[in-house]
Order: sequence, then C-alpha cells, then structure tokens
Amino acid sequence: MPSVSVVTATRGRPERMRPLVEAALADPGVAEMVVVVDGEDQVATWEELGALARSHPRLVPLRVPRRGQLAAMDAGVARAGSEVLVLLDDDIVAGPALGTAHARHHAARAGLVVVGAMPVDLAGASIGTILYARDYEQYRARLRAGQWAVLDHLWLGNVSLRRADALAVGLCSEHFGPAYHSDRELGFRLADAGLVGVFDESLAATHVHVRPDAGFVRDALGRGAGLVRLHQLHPARTGPFPLDALLAEVPRPLRGAVRRLGRSAAATPAARLLLGMARVCRVLHWWRGEVAAAQVARRLLFARGAATAPG
Repeated sequence: MPSVSVVTATRGRPERMRPLVEAALADPGVAEMVVVVDGEDQVATWEELGALARSHPRLVPLRVPRRGQLAAMDAGVARAGSEVLVLLDDDIVAGPALGTAHARHHAARAGLVVVGAMPVDLAGASIGTILYARDYEQYRARLRAGQWAVLDHLWLGNVSLRRADALAVGLCSEHFGPAYHSDRELGFRLADAGLVGVFDESLAATHVHVRPDAGFVRDALGRGAGLVRLHQLHPARTGPFPLDALLAEVPRPLRGAVRRLGRSAAATPAARLLLGMARVCRVLHWWRGEVAAAQVARRLLFARGAATAPG
C-alpha cells in the first residue's frame, strides 16, 4: 500500500478544524495531514490548528500568504511526504478509513485521479445549500450513469492522486484566475497529462456545506465568470460559451427578461430581492416557492457574472 497524506487548504473557518482533522486522522492508514492556512491574517485558525497538533502528532499545520485555495493546496502538496495525496476541502468530514480506501486504488494502478462521494448534510440547510446539494446529486448521477467523464467535470472536495502527478501538473494554473470552476480546469490539465479519472461512491465523506445569502450571491457571480474563463482557456474541450445553458432552471417565459437583466447593474439587487422572497416563502412553508425564487436569483447572478467576466 502506498503511503497517504491528506492535504487541505482553509481560510476563515476555525470552527471546522476539529471535525475535519479528527475524522481524517481517525484512519490509521493516513501518515500525516497537512492543513494549509491561506493567509497570515487567519490567527484564530492557526491557533486552533496549533492546539490540535499537540494532541494529533500526525497533523502538520502550515501557513502561507493568501494565495487562493488551489495555490495554498500546492504548498501543501510540496510539504507532504507521502506517495498518495487525498485532497479534502475544509468542510468535508471523512468517512471511516477514507485515506486507506483511496490508497487501494492507487496501489492497483498508476496515473489515477480518484473521486469519492461527498453528499451534503442538509440538517438546517439554507436555500443556498439546498440548491448546491441538488447540483451535486445531479453531478453524481451523471457520473454514475457514465454520462460525464470524471476529469471533464472534476469536482474537488474528496479527491486523490499521486503526489508525483500533482507536482508535475500543478493544482493551480497561473492562467486561470477565477476561484469557481478552477477544479474543472484542473481536471482538463490532468487529463491532458494522461491521467485517468475514477469515480468510487464507496469512498464516502460528508459535506458540511454552509452558505448564507452573501455567500450565495458571491458564489453565483463567480460561477458565471468562471465558466466564461473556462471556455476562453479551453475552447477545444468546451466549445462556444452557452449562455442559454446558464438559464436552464428559469421558466421559459422569464428567460428573455433574465438574460437582459443579467447584462445590467440591476441584476444583483434584483437577485437579492428574489432571495428575500425565498425567505418569506420559507416562513410560509411554501417549499416550491422558495426553491423557484432562489433558482431564478441564482441564474440571474450566473448571467451577471458571465456578462462582467473579463475578455
């Protein structure tokens, strides 16, 4: 069995460190866990990791100037000492023996990128988390059915590869600026390097996803902008940018209005108003109304992010 290091990058979530670390290191097959704090201003997270390291000698805290998630994880890759790296997001709680299960794939074959499952914990979920979970389950169903190639739609959070491959390709691209869809862009580069994606739902973890309204707006704008950049950087793989695909969840009579509004500065205030309507629907226990209002708000923000993307 190859040796295993878990690598995580984190910023602004000190409360997530204990469940993250304890779940990952409950697996005796994990030689070490490198947690990279993205930003020297993250004092509370750094102190929490220092306290955890005193009782978990396999924990290696590392602090770097703020770089963004994948650049911070690259620093963790450089620091890690094992043959296989399990890349976990900082809101992922590993299932039993997750690192060991990942390692079994790599023991059997070289050149793999192994993607495990990470269903979302919906206890007390906000509408942003509910929509995220719906997206994830659709993604998982497409992988399960073989409709999507793993590396064409790489979704980080519970992924492993050999350290040598991570170093050769680099997790972070100097050409891809946006945070959103950077994992999919990484998948393209890993595929170009000859690696093969594998999806194994038995490699289970839980995604403790939390997304308040401010994060909902930021993520949706970033998702639209990131998709534009993905098409700019990899046109042979992605083809022309499909604005209409961003509006798929919008009722057909509203699509023209959403498309036009997405080009204006009024898009973000309108989306916030729709999110307010979604909150009212929740108070009234009108589930379908809450989802419908939030879906239109999100697609409006996708269109706005795409419209304001550079280039």
